Amino acid sequence: MDAEQGTMEVAPAPVPLAAFPTRRYFWALAILFAILLLAPIRRGDLPGYDDARWSVIAKDLAHTHHWLDIRYDGGAAMEHPPLFSWIQAAFFLAFGLSDPVAKLPTALCGLGVILLVYWLVRKLTDDSFVALLAMFVMATTLYFIKYCARAMTDVPFTLFVLAAVCAWILAEEKPVWYLAAGLFTAMALMTREMMGFALPTLFVLDAAATRRRPSARYWAPSLAIAFLPATLWYARWISIYGHQFFDIHSTFLSNEVYGPLSPSWRRYTGAFEYIWMVSKSYWPWLPFMIVGLTIVIRRRDRRFTLLAIWIAVVFALCAVTKSRVLRYMLPAYPAFAACAAIGLVQVVRERYLRSALRILIPILGVVVIGVALFPPVTWHAMEIRPIAAAATAATNPKELISFYDEGQPRIDEMNQMLWYGDRLIVLLFDRNMLTEALREPRSRIFVVDRAAYRDYIDSQIANQVILESGDLICFRLCGAEGSGCEGSPVSKR
Repeated sequence: MDAEQGTMEVAPAPVPLAAFPTRRYFWALAILFAILLLAPIRRGDLPGYDDARWSVIAKDLAHTHHWLDIRYDGGAAMEHPPLFSWIQAAFFLAFGLSDPVAKLPTALCGLGVILLVYWLVRKLTDDSFVALLAMFVMATTLYFIKYCARAMTDVPFTLFVLAAVCAWILAEEKPVWYLAAGLFTAMALMTREMMGFALPTLFVLDAAATRRRPSARYWAPSLAIAFLPATLWYARWISIYGHQFFDIHSTFLSNEVYGPLSPSWRRYTGAFEYIWMVSKSYWPWLPFMIVGLTIVIRRRDRRFTLLAIWIAVVFALCAVTKSRVLRYMLPAYPAFAACAAIGLVQVVRERYLRSALRILIPILGVVVIGVALFPPVTWHAMEIRPIAAAATAATNPKELISFYDEGQPRIDEMNQMLWYGDRLIVLLFDRNMLTEALREPRSRIFVVDRAAYRDYIDSQIANQVILESGDLICFRLCGAEGSGCEGSPVSKR
């Protein structure tokens, strides 16, 4: 009771949503997530499979400037479209060749995804607070953050898909945005051609579900923009390589998309495998995402229909293919984040969510600064890097390096040899290829595992060890009575 006025004090009313400083929190999160994605990429090296392979192709482009001649280890790289390689090569030309620069385009695309998710959800819900939650969900999805630090196509492809969806939404009000949707679809197709077809499928299904009827004035040029670049690209490959292109591409598609599985019944388990993978990894947001997706489906609101179709199309395309890898689902993660935000405001009262953000964002700031100063580091090429440098130093620019490791097709180590070295590689897959290469060598420099060196080289062939690293030995073949090894600063074995 107020003694002077005789009134009773009451607890203040909850802060209305309009009073929540959404703009301030948006910029705080944007800055924190920019630091989180960009600062750690300065440490660590490149894994040998996709990361190093993409970087090797872009490295060749940066050196040769032959933008229409995509090459890997001296031969045409016909398995994938070239857009990501072009982007990486442009960064190499601007900032130089290095591991952080190889990862930089993906990190920037990851930041673009986080920011664009905010715009998408605000546009769909007309609620900036729900959009802020979606942004927070997207940026704290650890599986997504993991691939933002990889020199791979998954996150850039996710950005192109998200941008195309945003343009599609805008096109309902301003049809000129259909042209932008076509452009981003073209970028998706020129990054990952098979999954790129998710966008046309998504747009057709959404147009049917919402009875949208785009004018031919816009959809016809949009289709041309979307499909012409990939059509011209593959037409060029076919005109140059003919049946070789079809053989290589069909082998790639068989291995990744429609080939046989072992055991054969796994052909029908793709949907269950992806459900299981998502259920294990999408925490703590999975329950809220399920609630939000249920709401989206039940309400049948045309604004949200797109989210359900988006998830269904990506899920279906992933489920029917041979390769079962969760990162192939990343293009649906922006829709996951949107559904999770919708589920959050349904399950948890908004005043609690606002209070939680006020507490969590300062904590997040401390965590981000800690990660930026002391990033977690994983080394993938500790063994290969010194070997690659030594083999490069021991050869002339046009010389080859023969590589053999335990009779396995170690494509990952080969990619790292090409990235960290500067010579083309002759990959030897089995002992017969090794013995043939030693008998009629195409190169003087070999890199082999210790067991192979002991069994086939050490006491049987005149050679000079250049460097030993881990389980690998780099050596030079010597001629009769040691000729070809004179004057070298390395010891002779």
